[in-house]
Amino acid sequence: MLDGKTIFSKYLKRFLIAAIAIYLAFRLRQTLQLLLTSLFLAGAISPIIEKITSIRINVHNWRIGLNRVWAVVLLYLVLLIVVVLAIAPAPQIILELGQFFIKLPNLLEQIQLPKGGLFNLSQEQLNRILQTQPLIDQAQNFGKEIVSQTFGFTLQIFNAIGVGILSLLITAYMVINSSSLMRRCLSPFSKRVRHEIEFLIPPITRCLGAYVVGRIGTSTLLGFCTYLTLSLFGIPYSGALGLLVAISNLVPYIGGLVALGAMFIAAWGVDFNRGAIALFICFSLQQIEAFILQPWLVAPYLNLDPFELLLSIIVGAELFGVVGAIIAPPIAGTGRILFNHFASPATTDAEE
Repeated sequence: MLDGKTIFSKYLKRFLIAAIAIYLAFRLRQTLQLLLTSLFLAGAISPIIEKITSIRINVHNWRIGLNRVWAVVLLYLVLLIVVVLAIAPAPQIILELGQFFIKLPNLLEQIQLPKGGLFNLSQEQLNRILQTQPLIDQAQNFGKEIVSQTFGFTLQIFNAIGVGILSLLITAYMVINSSSLMRRCLSPFSKRVRHEIEFLIPPITRCLGAYVVGRIGTSTLLGFCTYLTLSLFGIPYSGALGLLVAISNLVPYIGGLVALGAMFIAAWGVDFNRGAIALFICFSLQQIEAFILQPWLVAPYLNLDPFELLLSIIVGAELFGVVGAIIAPPIAGTGRILFNHFASPATTDAEE
């Protein structure tokens, strides 16, 4: 009877602790979200900080390098420059994107096929396809909403910057004091658990860092290069299309096609040679990003096959919208690392 009471008391304590944890997580969800975001960023930039601190320069037989504090400061200065360059034209680009969707019907009317049609498709059939009224109405309503809320979007951007600065400060503290924080967080656990966690942290941080630099970074670079190319060849809405490319490229396979379709529509009314060259260059940039940069920077560390990557983005978008679509792949990659680590011993035991 005593054993039964002891067991009941033990499980009751666990239930109460779990209930209190769930309640606090619900009440402090914004703080918890901020901490989780900072933890995600800390894991993402840790490999970069490690590489910066490992660089040594020989000066008069002295090996000089940066410690973790100055490495974080240097990285943040670079990020600050990038953010300022990205945020400054944001209101104008958002307004331009809204105008693109509003004028989409007029742009579609400019698309004319050669005499006799193309691929057994006549001009009348093409017009019926392009002028599908529900899609046109949705596009125009979306554009009007963007234009009417440009000021609101700008305020949201500055609000996000404020939250981002606070998150970056917490991230900097986590990265600089990672060793002491790790010891304090792992001290309640057994030696075996500490060893497991210490073993898993490097591949997880490499996964997060590779995605942030390799996926988000290359998508931003691709959007900027697209903007420069379209501007150089005089394609209208170049800023909006560059933003569209940067965002849509985060969705594999489908995103690139959507962006190319939008660029094709915008470039049709321009001189044929200029429009064709601009589209070819933008398409080539997408292929370089997809088949050279992504396999080199992301694929070795994300541990996801193409179907798993697409599925994770769909699930993330369904649960948390655009933010969920962006953060879902590294979370899924981390889950795959954990599964492979903890499932492999069981598989080995089963085979034996």
